Amino acid sequence: MCELLGLAFNKPISPGLSFRGFRHRAQRNRHGWGLAAINPTKAIITKEPIRADQSEASKSLRDDSTLVAPIFIGHVRAASCGNVNLRNTHPFSRRIQGSDFVFAHNGTLDTTPLKRRVDAMFPAEGETDSELAMCVLLSWMAREQVDPCNYALIEEFLQDLNAAGNLNLMFSDGKRLYCYHDTGGYNGLCYTHRRAPFSQISLRDEDWEVDLREEKSPEQQGFVIASRKLTDGEDWHDFRPGSLMVFDRGEAVYGKRN
Repeated sequence: MCELLGLAFNKPISPGLSFRGFRHRAQRNRHGWGLAAINPTKAIITKEPIRADQSEASKSLRDDSTLVAPIFIGHVRAASCGNVNLRNTHPFSRRIQGSDFVFAHNGTLDTTPLKRRVDAMFPAEGETDSELAMCVLLSWMAREQVDPCNYALIEEFLQDLNAAGNLNLMFSDGKRLYCYHDTGGYNGLCYTHRRAPFSQISLRDEDWEVDLREEKSPEQQGFVIASRKLTDGEDWHDFRPGSLMVFDRGEAVYGKRN
């Protein structure tokens, strides 16, 4: 089953530490990987239809301290709908009103009801249920002129969309990171709040320890979100099933926190 990674901070950061561990989750998700560095007007997306832990590009991103952004969305894919190719590899994106809308999904959805809900202005380019779900979401937001800050309405829509199958997802409008957890608790979604005073942590997927006090500035803070927790030495909290959390400038601005 696919896995998700999200980073949402108050200042531009490098994804190196979190992505270092996350890329190893390709061992069970062999059909592609992607990482989007998201700024308010532009997202830089790197993705390939191969295993992340066998990719030279993935290894390069892990060590690239020059790639910085306040928001990141990452994905490793286990294909359940659509062939293994670049256009079916997450994250997906569309250019909307001067910003890049970026989307990634974990789960399997019935595409039959979804196809009836897509407007002509947001056609899917690949064959996945995931990209189709993004097109349904964008169609609804455009048709109903949904305010991106109407979090309760968006949560209600995602709960309705969840009726088509399993739905864990992350998306960003360039300013905020939205994370939704499946109503049945499928596959898990959790978060940790990374802020001062920092401590020493270790990765769960690689023999790697780091003292965050040496890596982070005291004013930096934000959230790391993943399908399964990435580190030891930090407090991780599970999302509530059927719930949306929204992160803006390093703060959780919507959603109940455990």
